[in-house]
Amino acid sequence: MVSTKHALLLASLLVLILNNTDARKISSSGISTRQRHHLLHRSKSNVLSSDLYKLRGGAVDVDSSTTASTHYQRTITALHSTSFLIVLSTSMVAFTPLPSITRHLTTSVSLSSSASPQEHAVKILSLISAASAAVELFLSPLLGALLDRFGRKRPSVLLHSLITLSNLGVVLHPSVHTICISRIINVLCSGFLIITTQSIIGDLFSGTQKDQMGTVLGRQAALISSGFLFGSLLGGRLTEYGERTAYGCASIFSAFAALNAALAMSDTLDLTTSSVSMTDETKSLNWTSLKQALLEAPLSSVQLLFHYGSQMRILALLLLLQSAPMYMGDVFQVFAKEEWGLKPNDFGKIVALFGVLGIFSNTTLSLIVKQLGLRTFSLFAIVSSLLFPMTAIFTNNYRHVLIAGSIGLYAGAQKVGTTTAITSLANERGIPQGQLQGEKASMLALLKIICPVIYSALYLKGKEWSMNSFDGAEENKFALQMIMGKFGKKLPFVLNCTLGVIAFIVTLQSM
Repeated sequence: MVSTKHALLLASLLVLILNNTDARKISSSGISTRQRHHLLHRSKSNVLSSDLYKLRGGAVDVDSSTTASTHYQRTITALHSTSFLIVLSTSMVAFTPLPSITRHLTTSVSLSSSASPQEHAVKILSLISAASAAVELFLSPLLGALLDRFGRKRPSVLLHSLITLSNLGVVLHPSVHTICISRIINVLCSGFLIITTQSIIGDLFSGTQKDQMGTVLGRQAALISSGFLFGSLLGGRLTEYGERTAYGCASIFSAFAALNAALAMSDTLDLTTSSVSMTDETKSLNWTSLKQALLEAPLSSVQLLFHYGSQMRILALLLLLQSAPMYMGDVFQVFAKEEWGLKPNDFGKIVALFGVLGIFSNTTLSLIVKQLGLRTFSLFAIVSSLLFPMTAIFTNNYRHVLIAGSIGLYAGAQKVGTTTAITSLANERGIPQGQLQGEKASMLALLKIICPVIYSALYLKGKEWSMNSFDGAEENKFALQMIMGKFGKKLPFVLNCTLGVIAFIVTLQSM
C-alpha cells in the first residue's frame, strides 16, 4: 500500500505535468499577451490553491506543505521586514536635506543675493519634488512593464541598492550636489518600491481573498508607519551630530534591506505564472515595446479611468478622492505655523502623534475588518477622516483639532478597501500586477503635481479674501464675503471635507 507521503508526491508530479501541458497549449494558441497572462494566472492559481492560498486561513496538513507555500511564508515575512528597514532608512534623512543644504549654501551664496540660504534651499527642494513627480509620472508604467517581464525580486534588490549607494555618496563627499542626488534617488526609488510591493501582494492573492489581502495591506501599513516614526525620531537626533552620521546610519539600514530582499524573498511572479511565461524569449528586453511604453506614459496615468471599464473607473476615482488630502502637507505646515503659532518642534510632535496613531490603527486593522467587513470598514474610515478637517474649520484651537484627529485614527487606513478592490478586480480580469501598479502610481503622480498647486492657491486666495473682508467689514454687505472673512484661510480643509463626502457616497454605491 502506497504511503500518504508518496501519494502526495505522485499527485504533485501529476499536477506539475498537467500545468506545464496547459501552459504549452496557451503559449501556442496565438492569443494576445494579456489574454495569455490571464489564462496562465488562472491555471497556476488553481494549481496552488490548496498549497498557497489555503495556507492563509484554511486547514493544511503539515506533511502536504509544498515549496510554493514555504516561499509564500518567506516572501510575506521578507516583504514586511524589508519594507520596515527601507522606510526606516529613508525617513532618517527625510528632514535632513533642508538644514544641510542651507548650511552648505551659507558659505557659497553671495551676500548681495536678495534671497537667504534657507530660501534657496527651499526652492531647490521644491524643484526636486516637482521633478521627481514628473519622472515618476513617466517611468512608473515603464517599471510596471519591466516587473511583468523580469519579475519582482531583481528590480526590488536594485532599487534598495541604489538608495544605499546614494546615501554612501553623501557620507563620502557631503555637498549640495550629493545631497540633492540622494534626495532624488530616495524619493524616486521609494515610489517605485511601492509599485513593486503592491505587485507582490497582488500576486499572492486571488480575487476571492479580499479580506485577507486587506489584512496583509494593513500589516504592511503598520510596519511602514513604524519605520517612518522611528526613522524620523532617530534621524532628527543623528542630524545633530552631522549629516554624515545620519546618512551613514541610513545606508546601513538600506543595505540590510537590499540583502534581505536578495536572500529571503522569492520572486512571486514565479508563483503565479507558468514556466512558459518565463522563457528566455519572454525575458529578453524588447526595446521597441519599452520605447512605446515610455512615449505612452502620460496616457498611462489615465488608463485606469478609461481603459478597463466602468467598475475600475469608479474605483480609480475613489482612490484619487482619498489620496488628494495627503498632498497638502506643505500648506498644512504653513497653516499650523501662521494660524496656530506652532514652532517646528511642536509640529514634529504632531507628526510623531499621528505616526503612533497610524501604527495602532493599522495593527488593529485585521481585527476590525474581520468584524465589520471590508466595505463597512471603508465607510467607517472615511467618516473618521472627516473629523480632522471639520474640527479645523470650526475651531482655532489646535488641541481640539488633535483630539478630533486622534478620535478619527482610522482615517489613514481608508484606502485599504479601495486598493484591495482594484487589485482583486485586476486579478479577475487578468491584468498583470506590474502593469496595474505602474499605471496606478502614474495616476497618483498627477496628484503630486496638481494638488500642491491647488491647495496653495486655495490657502493664499482665502487668506487674501479674509484680510480684505476684515478691512472693509463695516461696508461689507455680502454674506459670502463675511463667511470668507471667517473661513477663507481654511479653504483647504473645506476641500478635504468635500472630497471625503464624495468618497463616502461613491463607496456606499459602488463597493
